[in-house]
Amino acid sequence: MPRPKRRPGGQPGNRNAVTHGFYAKGMTDAQALELDEAQRLPTDDLSGEMARLRLHLRDLIGNSPDRAELVYLGLRTLASLARTQYRLKGSDADRLVDAMRAVLSSIEETLATPNEPDA
Repeated sequence: MPRPKRRPGGQPGNRNAVTHGFYAKGMTDAQALELDEAQRLPTDDLSGEMARLRLHLRDLIGNSPDRAELVYLGLRTLASLARTQYRLKGSDADRLVDAMRAVLSSIEETLATPNEPDA
């Protein structure tokens, strides 16, 4: 029976970088597994990080309203993530423009349609 074809680079579940890497000495097995999972996340989508930061900011504002400096830093970080996300997903801007054009076209068609007389 032929062996399955291997992909280039480290194979799924490979822990060589974690086991022998620079940070491995300070990690528990659970942290190493979390790192492995985090490395499989898409690198061009920051929406998860942005959502989690929003939750932390909401909790911070609710529980520690006197920590304005942390809220400010969190908001700056959120703005930076949003800016980076926009740059990573430039095609989304094109889709937004297309959607806006479709909405404007629909509004134009609606306004151009003569009103029906009241019966």
